[in-house]
Amino acid sequence: MTSWRDVILSKFKNQSDSMIFVKDLDSLLNDEIILNELSNLGYEVVRYEDSILFYYLYEQQYRQKDVKLIIYVNEDIPFPYEFEQRSLIVSLRIQTVFSKFHPRIMRQIDRSDFDGIYNLQSNVNQVLNEKETLEFLIKRYYKIPYDIIDNEAGLYHVLLHLHLNKQELPEIVEEFLVRKWESFFSLSHIPVRKLVMSTSFFFHHLQEKWTELVNDLTEKTPIQIREVLSNHPFEHPIVRRMLDDLFDDGYLNKVKGDPIKFPSWMRPGIENEETKVDIEERISNLHEQTMLSVYEVENYKDWIDLIDKLSEYKNEVIKSNKNNIGKFNQLLTDVNCKFENWMLEKYNALTSLAPYPKPKIVHHIPHFLSKIRQGNDKIALLVLDGMSYLQWRFIAEYMKNSGFILNETGIFAWVPTLTSVSRQAIFSGKMPLAFSQTIETTNAEERLWKKFWEEHGVLKQYVTYQKGLGSETYEKSNIKGLTRNSTRIYGAVVDIIDQFTHNAVLGEKSVYSNLKIWLDSGYLVQLITDLLNQQYDVYITSDHGNTNAEGIGRVNEGVLVDQKGERVRIYSEETLYKHSAEQIPSLKWSNIGLPNNYHVLLSPYGKAFVTKGKKIVTHGGISIEEVIVPFVKVER
Repeated sequence: MTSWRDVILSKFKNQSDSMIFVKDLDSLLNDEIILNELSNLGYEVVRYEDSILFYYLYEQQYRQKDVKLIIYVNEDIPFPYEFEQRSLIVSLRIQTVFSKFHPRIMRQIDRSDFDGIYNLQSNVNQVLNEKETLEFLIKRYYKIPYDIIDNEAGLYHVLLHLHLNKQELPEIVEEFLVRKWESFFSLSHIPVRKLVMSTSFFFHHLQEKWTELVNDLTEKTPIQIREVLSNHPFEHPIVRRMLDDLFDDGYLNKVKGDPIKFPSWMRPGIENEETKVDIEERISNLHEQTMLSVYEVENYKDWIDLIDKLSEYKNEVIKSNKNNIGKFNQLLTDVNCKFENWMLEKYNALTSLAPYPKPKIVHHIPHFLSKIRQGNDKIALLVLDGMSYLQWRFIAEYMKNSGFILNETGIFAWVPTLTSVSRQAIFSGKMPLAFSQTIETTNAEERLWKKFWEEHGVLKQYVTYQKGLGSETYEKSNIKGLTRNSTRIYGAVVDIIDQFTHNAVLGEKSVYSNLKIWLDSGYLVQLITDLLNQQYDVYITSDHGNTNAEGIGRVNEGVLVDQKGERVRIYSEETLYKHSAEQIPSLKWSNIGLPNNYHVLLSPYGKAFVTKGKKIVTHGGISIEEVIVPFVKVER
């Protein structure tokens, strides 16, 4: 076997059964590459959650098809008897793949780490116990020399490598490191746990330390400066070399001071009047970094990393007020050329992945929140309707300046990227096919939100839903999650950004201008502050983003089309759908996770089904700006 995936795939090759039921209690199928390989073998893969949804899915999409079906479960739950009798039963266990490592440890390792760990297994001559497995992986795979770190400089050095490389450590590894490092007296004065577990907090901590150091040295003599720096962790040769890049790449902000007064290694972090050359160089660097990422992208995680870079690039362009927007837009077009192809070919596999350890698609969010919720914890989910990842970067900078720490990732919207589809998926915790009766409206969201939590052990009187927030002056008394004392779960829709996009007379400029005015009003900051004050764990997401588009001309089909969007058209009749696909310049979208009578035509990137030449800000399609949205935990 050349990889751990081959071990798994060998269970399904040359099988003649049309239905295979997989007991995957170790979540080995929670891997994008395996799901794509199974698709190449002719299988359609479905993650089984409950019998009602599966019956509906089977009747709608599979009963009449000649299809090979893999149904897998990640929990020990029964499969309907009539299907179990017809299925080949396969059990997947992690010991089959990793026979030398302890299964309890391996179950907690992210699947993206399995490739490297599987290759290392050949170097192990005996079966390792839990402690031996954990220590082996930390030293040999994650390459963390935890046992030689005994001071602040050494800790910063290791954590800089981890956080800059966006290396997501399993929780069991983080806990091991925290316990080890917290035991050292030399590290007792710093918040080791939060430095290890939160990238945002780590850089926030470094920023505070840097600001404190610069301000402290400002009034000192050269001799006193040398004395202070001789014992400071930033003076460590490796740490100070890495600090230089942190200022260039925007991880840390410069602090005002006279550069001449400080040692040469500190000067990159001292704020001086920024020149036009400095600004252009930073934007040019962001352009190059983003271009490189486009060539390297392969899976859904790569796309999330890419839009993060794009959002930072766009934010710098907006702040510069220079003529860089054309260059950015051309790069965005190139990105979407590749992203559209990926969506058409690979999005299907994404819908079959599990919601853990992190959500991948917006309907995973409530499942994820339910799993991490402890005891009687209070959770608030704020859905900023219509907010793109690019606009989030603008908001995030404002929030960081207001004293919040943001733990950010990206997540995929449901296609078509319409509010009634993707936002309803968030509040129901289900694929759109499960709410086919209400797929054209959002009126059922409150009922679906309460139903989800009731099914997951929270009585509906403890669950609150509210929409239509953001357009009024902020009043704490208007926020149901703050005024209803019984509320433990609060779901809220802030739809002001969606209003900005649909009323953007001057296009994107209007959106950002109105967004700044709204942020300056303090509505969002005060809402989050009040929720945190009432002990909520606060999360922010969006149901879909938005994109710039130009009209290609209205399509007149009268009653033949069921739903006419600016970037999407929906048909209930498959014959009409196929006919229209031949007549209209559009992309055919498979009805992945959608009702059987819900057929989707999408406009190409940058185009919309509106008056020819008209420029709008809109949504509904599969551009990266519309599809990938932020999912953020907000802390003080």
